[in-house]
Amino acid sequence: MKTLTYFIFLLGILLDAQHSAAQEVILIRHASVKLEQHGWMGAKKAAELRDDYDTAPISQFDPDTVLNKIPQRITDTVYVSGLSRSIATGLKLFGDSATIVSLPELNEFEMHMVRLPLYLPFKAWATISRTLWLMGIEKPETESFKEARKRVDDVCSFIEKKAKQNKQVIMVTHGFINRNIANEMEKRGWQVVQNNGKKNLGATVLRK
Repeated sequence: MKTLTYFIFLLGILLDAQHSAAQEVILIRHASVKLEQHGWMGAKKAAELRDDYDTAPISQFDPDTVLNKIPQRITDTVYVSGLSRSIATGLKLFGDSATIVSLPELNEFEMHMVRLPLYLPFKAWATISRTLWLMGIEKPETESFKEARKRVDDVCSFIEKKAKQNKQVIMVTHGFINRNIANEMEKRGWQVVQNNGKKNLGATVLRK
């Protein structure tokens, strides 16, 4: 009986040590924004809505509901993008309990709205424009997919550096860059343990 108790005690120590050594990344998608996007529209209106999206206020939400669905925060720093919806979400979630650091490298991938003689819902305009962008069709002044991939690679290297130092990295990001960061981190040997970052206020959690 004493031998079994001793074995369980040692196993607990080993598991605690393993857990304490684990590195964790939490990628939270920003809250939804207050912006009317319904109805059919032309290319000019779709482009205006795209621009308005970057400055629109976020919808109200309960921070505790979001935080209860992700691992406990152990880091004292939370990284947000340079866009208002990301900054506002980070402040709403963590307030004065953490240092909020804004990194433009975490901004959502740039996208210009294509100009077609059509009337479509905004989501259709966004889907077509994003697809063409992925194919390499963009305005000269717009970030290319290749440039965006390089930015993701740099962000992932930044994450790994910080994770080694602090064991945990928390970022309030955007849907598309969130998915690309998670995919690149998986290629680097990280494991997705929670995959809900496609939804507003959802989180993707990776560990290594």
